[in-house]
Amino acid sequence: MLRTRCQLPDCSKSPTVFHVTHWKAGSQWVRAVLNAADPERVVQGKDSPSWFFEDPIIPGGIYTPVYATWQQFRKIVPEQSPERTFVIVRDPRDAAVSWYFSLRYSHPAGYETVSRTRQMLRGLGKREGMALVFNDYVRDLVEIQRSWLESGSKVFRYEDLLADQYGVFRQIFAHCGIDISDDRLRKIVSRFSFRRCTWWRLGRENARSHLRKGVVGDWKNHFDSELKRYFKTLYGDALIRAGYEKNLEW
Repeated sequence: MLRTRCQLPDCSKSPTVFHVTHWKAGSQWVRAVLNAADPERVVQGKDSPSWFFEDPIIPGGIYTPVYATWQQFRKIVPEQSPERTFVIVRDPRDAAVSWYFSLRYSHPAGYETVSRTRQMLRGLGKREGMALVFNDYVRDLVEIQRSWLESGSKVFRYEDLLADQYGVFRQIFAHCGIDISDDRLRKIVSRFSFRRCTWWRLGRENARSHLRKGVVGDWKNHFDSELKRYFKTLYGDALIRAGYEKNLEW
């Protein structure tokens, strides 16, 4: 059953907030910041990506993260609902690389699909393994991204969030109507910044860490010519629609 810590009597007077995203776009990082800023309103879900679809929406709660296309989301939250929704997207190429290393090494293996994929990846070379991830995992990610970009909703880029963490989080909080002082927000953002969470590595990549790297453009270090060509075939148009490329000459 869905659990909530939203016990304040005036909680329902606040707009219900939905942080929508796709996998490998800093979802747990954003959740940590929201939880630190307004812990009484953050809805605690089941240990399953589908938890959002299984219980009634709690008015005034903060739902983070929600993995859903616009169409899936609107089946649960009608457009006329009093809510504030923001979406975070990431370059699908960097997300694909993050997915590969996560599935290969660091993602909790409690889910059957993760365990099965990890077993398969262990028997494949890196190129073949990444191609498998392109087919089986990036497809859903791109569909979530495409649906929200076409909906006209408030969309933020993971890349912008990395470049200006305080500035973008300030925009997110203003959009969501979450009242917080500048000083407190700066402290929370600093506390959960990627750099602070990986200080022990001093910039060195750790393939087996769930916080492996997080940098923009890391796909260039992992895509060879064949992987680039294959990714263009599958998702080249999606990159252009999302504004990550102007054409297929990359």
